[in-house]
Amino acid sequence: PPFDREFFGGTDRFELTAKTLFGVVNKLDEIGPGFADLADVRAAFAVDGEVQPDWSVSLEGAQEVIVMQKVAGG
Repeated sequence: PPFDREFFGGTDRFELTAKTLFGVVNKLDEIGPGFADLADVRAAFAVDGEVQPDWSVSLEGAQEVIVMQKVAGG
């Protein structure tokens, strides 16, 4: 299921402040307990329109972070 329905009661946008994507994951886990446990396996992030695989990169100056479902390919 989509993250918004599974963890966040259907809410698909949040105003958060975090220094890194690790911080974003922690804040989202506070809102939707259990999200952090699955994020590494099921979530991908785009920062200001670019996919960012490194969760430790600084978000200073970032305007938008999008959380997406990872898609398996073959």
